[in-house]
Amino acid sequence: MYLKALEIQGFKSFPDKTRLTFEKDITAIVGPNGSGKSNISDAVLWVMGEQRTKALRGSKMEDVIFGGTEKRGKLGYAQVTLIIDNSQRIFDSDNSEIMLTRKYYRSGDSEYYINKEAVRLKDINGLLMDTGLGRDGYSIIGQGKIAEIVSNKSTDRREVFEEAAGISRFRYRKEEAERKLEKTEENLVRINDKIEELEIQVEPLRKQSEVAKRYLKLRDELKIQEISAWMATLDRIRENSSAVNAEYEQLSTELENARHELEALYASSESISDRMHSKDVESEQARERLSSAEALASECEAGIAVIDANIKSSIESMERMENDLREQQSRTGEIAGRIDAGNARVEEIGVQLKELNIKDGENTNIVTGCRMKLQSRETALSEISGKATQYQIDGRSMDSRISMLTEMEKDFEGFSKAVKTVMREKGRGNLKGIHAPVANLIRADDECALAIETALGAAAQNIVVDTMNDGRAAIELLKRADSGRATFLPLDTIRGNVMNNAPQRDPGFVGVAYDLVKFDKKYDNIVANLLGRTVVAEALADAVRISKNSSNSLRIVTLDGQLINAGGSMTGGSSAKGTGVLSRANELDKLKKEREKLREKETDAIARTEKAKLDLAAVKYQLDMAIEDQTAIKSEISSLQAESRATENSVKQLQALLDSLTGDSEARRATLEAHQRRIDDFRARRTEKEKQLAEINGKVSAVKEEIAQISKAKIELEGRRTGNDREAQRRNQDIIELERRSGRIEQKKLAAEMEEKQIIDKLWENYELSHSEAERLRQPVESLPKLNKTIAEKRKEIASLGNPNLGAIEEFERVNTRYEFLTGQRDDVEKAKKELVGIINDITGEMTALFRERFKEIDDSFRRTFLELFGGGKASLVLEDENDILNCGIDIKVQPPGKALSNISLLSGGEMAFVAIALYFAILKVRPTPFCIMDEIEAALDEANVSRYASYMRRMADKTQFLVITHRRGTMEEADMLYGVTMQEKGVSSVIPLDLEQAQKTIEN
Repeated sequence: MYLKALEIQGFKSFPDKTRLTFEKDITAIVGPNGSGKSNISDAVLWVMGEQRTKALRGSKMEDVIFGGTEKRGKLGYAQVTLIIDNSQRIFDSDNSEIMLTRKYYRSGDSEYYINKEAVRLKDINGLLMDTGLGRDGYSIIGQGKIAEIVSNKSTDRREVFEEAAGISRFRYRKEEAERKLEKTEENLVRINDKIEELEIQVEPLRKQSEVAKRYLKLRDELKIQEISAWMATLDRIRENSSAVNAEYEQLSTELENARHELEALYASSESISDRMHSKDVESEQARERLSSAEALASECEAGIAVIDANIKSSIESMERMENDLREQQSRTGEIAGRIDAGNARVEEIGVQLKELNIKDGENTNIVTGCRMKLQSRETALSEISGKATQYQIDGRSMDSRISMLTEMEKDFEGFSKAVKTVMREKGRGNLKGIHAPVANLIRADDECALAIETALGAAAQNIVVDTMNDGRAAIELLKRADSGRATFLPLDTIRGNVMNNAPQRDPGFVGVAYDLVKFDKKYDNIVANLLGRTVVAEALADAVRISKNSSNSLRIVTLDGQLINAGGSMTGGSSAKGTGVLSRANELDKLKKEREKLREKETDAIARTEKAKLDLAAVKYQLDMAIEDQTAIKSEISSLQAESRATENSVKQLQALLDSLTGDSEARRATLEAHQRRIDDFRARRTEKEKQLAEINGKVSAVKEEIAQISKAKIELEGRRTGNDREAQRRNQDIIELERRSGRIEQKKLAAEMEEKQIIDKLWENYELSHSEAERLRQPVESLPKLNKTIAEKRKEIASLGNPNLGAIEEFERVNTRYEFLTGQRDDVEKAKKELVGIINDITGEMTALFRERFKEIDDSFRRTFLELFGGGKASLVLEDENDILNCGIDIKVQPPGKALSNISLLSGGEMAFVAIALYFAILKVRPTPFCIMDEIEAALDEANVSRYASYMRRMADKTQFLVITHRRGTMEEADMLYGVTMQEKGVSSVIPLDLEQAQKTIEN
């Protein structure tokens, strides 16, 4: 089988996902009028690329999406998938199975897929071309096709014959070549226009270029001469500055000597400072020893405190032990009491043994009571089990709805193609920094969901990203994939604020939209930017009043989705609740919570069922045990006797414990004496610590005396350093005087350097040359005055050239190159034009030969098919113009049995339909399609002709798989598989399969 399956979801009257499998040669689709049978053939035509809404029985493409019923809301998209076997390579693809998918959203976005990979409509058409499939093929034959092929316009039949002849691909190539030829001719006209423009510019630019070149030559000569003159002047200036430099060097030497003497004084002061620092170090070390000695003193004091604590602890332990001795004496009395209780229990067991004999007479009453309980428990178990089953049924129904909504969330249903592409690429790891669409990042209560969706509008599909670079990367991906447009909100740039003057006291005020949604705090700026300036009101009347009170400065949305914009414009009307992304998310959350509650009820019911079963088993068990109660009583007597013996043994063990406690009291008294010895030891150690503390305090006093001696030596060094500082000030005055003399000589030196710098600056300002670069360019100068005269004459000659257009040199090269390039390009385009004309002629010749051959085959096949179906008569196909067979019309000449040869327009409606069927069968015999869908094309036939039609279709089913939509009994009887289409729910089609071969076997068995 070529056609394997068809999956429909949201298309016309099929809101739920519906799958039809085609495993037989002939499959019939039946059902009453209006049940949605023809929507199946429309779905196949649509998924193969049909764009004409009229062919799909609609006024606009949105009509193919399920529009809702009284009980169901309208859907946001329609999707159809067609699965075709390609094991025999009927398509130009290496895949053994071809899966075509088309998806259309109410927003107007379309998506096409081949084997789940996104493609263009052009790719779908290219795949189906010349296979008989597709929008222009003959694989789907409806009553409209029947009327078209037998219409009075002979040209209307050409598309079917061209597809059958296999020249559709050639015609497409020819049209492509003709478009290229037309574009080539347009290019040729534009190139000729540009060449004419350039011819006007070339000659004037040539003259301007020559003047500019003369100017540049003179300018270069002037440059060398000026550089040579300036460099000669610079040599003279440097000779004069040598004497000044010698005097400056002498004064610099004297100044340097004075500075050395000053530095020696500073070094002496520095040495004294170092010795003072050494004394500081000695003082610091003495203080550290003092600190260590004081720390040891603190440790001794702490040790004394620890010893005092141990003494106190030992005294407390002795007191606790004395208390334990008193408690032990009390416990001895308690054990004696337990011994007396044990003896009493032995006597009590004797009494119980006597009572067991009485129970034997009560067995009959117990059995009767157990049987009554058994009947009650069985009734309760039946009721609880019924509730558990109902909970499970409700749970499965709810799980189905949750699964569908979860899948829609996962597939981003309701979002644009661009949003889906970005989120899909994020999931694959191709995009970084992508968070989610705004609608998926916020939540609102059901009451406010429609208001929030209205407030967001198209912004609900805006995608939040980390940075602008992340948004840029996503946009570039959308451009490359041609997947539409999307808006991105970078977290690092978007800023928002929330109104602080909301009309909270106005009647009908619900809140600011920002405050009515829940979201992660990291998206605060995003949500504030989108919803921070929007007010939510209860009803439209409240919104109008609030808007007037605010002088139409607020954007207000109502709970039922009406909108008043800032400025006073209003947007509103009916809105379907529960169809938006937020509503869907709320419904999903609500369903999950309800499912959890139902699951708890189900678990509780199952637990109660299990408990009821256990109770029932317990009653049965009690009934069995009551019958054997006598044996149980004897067993209990034995148990009581054993307990009596065990109690007697326990009394003996308690007596032994009592004796042990009496001996333990002596051991505790010995421990008290040991604690007293420890206390005496601690007191001796405390005396030793006090002696150690006295020695440490003596060391502390010695260190303090050492610190006082160090401070005295430091004061003496400070006096010597002060004397050095006074001598350094005197030497400083001498240095200042030398620096003044040096400054005057340096002024002369700077004047020479300034003159030298002016010349070097001229080199750079005029020619951007350094001194070393100018040195390489200079020429020898015999007479500087003579050279200056030559320079003046050169400048005069340059001035006589006026203002030359230096850009003319480059412009001439550019224009001349462009002119030569366009001239060559014109020759190439003219050559390409000749080649395209040759290609078009070759394609036309090949199309003519192929169409002529295939048309003759179809004509011969039509003659035979007509004869077989009508049981006699004649028929033929005639080209209106043999000299223009690719564009002329095609006439159908028929002569039914017993009638004269006539035009097809003179036949009855039934005869015309039968002729059309014969023609389609003839085409299918010459160029079989993988499968063919026939939509009630035999409706106008009588019963006899229906049987002939069905029988003939059966004979052709070995090469073509048939899917027929029919009301006629004869067609149904010939089918291998039936699909019944019904509308149990108004406006919603459902499909019921019936395998006729299997049904026949069942009847025969």
